[in-house]
Amino acid sequence: MRVQVLLLAILTGLFAAVGEAPAQQRVVRDSEAASHVGESVTVEGTVANVHVTRSGTTFLNFGAAYPKQTFTAVIFSSAASRFTNPQQWEGKRVRVTGKVRLYRDRPEIVLEAASQLAAAP
Repeated sequence: MRVQVLLLAILTGLFAAVGEAPAQQRVVRDSEAASHVGESVTVEGTVANVHVTRSGTTFLNFGAAYPKQTFTAVIFSSAASRFTNPQQWEGKRVRVTGKVRLYRDRPEIVLEAASQLAAAP
């Protein structure tokens, strides 16, 4: 029994660390993400465009195309294999879960797990 409780505690901590429990996160609009820097939230909005760099980093820009985006979800090349065809999200309403940070004065969430990115209900 104690082993099961310990295992549950470890798994719960791991899921929270990578944002795999979106049902427990507060949902905010992409235009409001900058007000939640440092917080773990779920950001909802429409992906205006998807851009993949030569180095393999993928940017899902919300609200408008770069450089006028309201929010960005970033998939670094080291995590790219965990995401199937990120181009499929262009023009779609999606939810991204994780910790909001600023990069060059723009809010973003770095995605590590495919479970952090889903179609909006």
